[in-house]
Amino acid sequence: MKFKTSKVQQLIVFFVLTFFIGWVGFIPIMLNQIQPTFGAFIFLYSPALAALITVCLVNGFAGIKAMLKRYFLWKFPVRWYLLSVLLLPAIFLAAGGALLLTKNASLWTTSPWYFVVASFGFLMIINSGEEIGWRGFALGRLQSVIKSPLVASIVLGVIWGLWHLPMYLDPRQAGFPLILFLLFIIGISIIYSVMFNATRASLIMAVILHASTDIAPRFMQIAHFTTLSWSIIVALTWLSALILYYVTRNKPPVLLD
Repeated sequence: MKFKTSKVQQLIVFFVLTFFIGWVGFIPIMLNQIQPTFGAFIFLYSPALAALITVCLVNGFAGIKAMLKRYFLWKFPVRWYLLSVLLLPAIFLAAGGALLLTKNASLWTTSPWYFVVASFGFLMIINSGEEIGWRGFALGRLQSVIKSPLVASIVLGVIWGLWHLPMYLDPRQAGFPLILFLLFIIGISIIYSVMFNATRASLIMAVILHASTDIAPRFMQIAHFTTLSWSIIVALTWLSALILYYVTRNKPPVLLD
């Protein structure tokens, strides 16, 4: 059975389901300080599960097929591949370089290169759980409802950042100050939107960008980062986001039904 709904209603259903599924799965783990297991997996995949449920209710299995088909939109200019792979690691490296100037700290892990490469592939699989939801479902619909791609990016960034809040029940997450973390998420949300529109809603691009963002701990000891380090990361992320948005401002946004 299919239900006729507006884009706003679809987005409300998606966001409510994402928070409910994710937080129900993750909060008990953090409150009890146990090792993440199935609950953590549910948390990471809650945006994808919410998107699949919402699309199935509205468009049936044909809608799910159309959404997942965007995983195979890989024919776009090489510059977007390079940006999605290199931009965030470069920002983290710049912050690490600044750290070395201010304190004597070890920057690199001892992980071999093949571990980093394998981790990148693993992160692409794990982060698909988020990107199917945030970019695969929500972004194109938000851009249809909110006519400004920049405002739509910021709105999605705020929601995406708040979804991460249960992670801050874990003391190990506290290294990235919450306010700076939320600012970082909002800034990177703008970068995702620019690349999403430039590649005509490619999901594989979003997954690569997400993996490149999360790869830093595999080759850098970010536990040594200070508030200044995280502030540099946030500043460079916003600078990159605004430059990319300005350069591509004339590209039409992707609007999804």
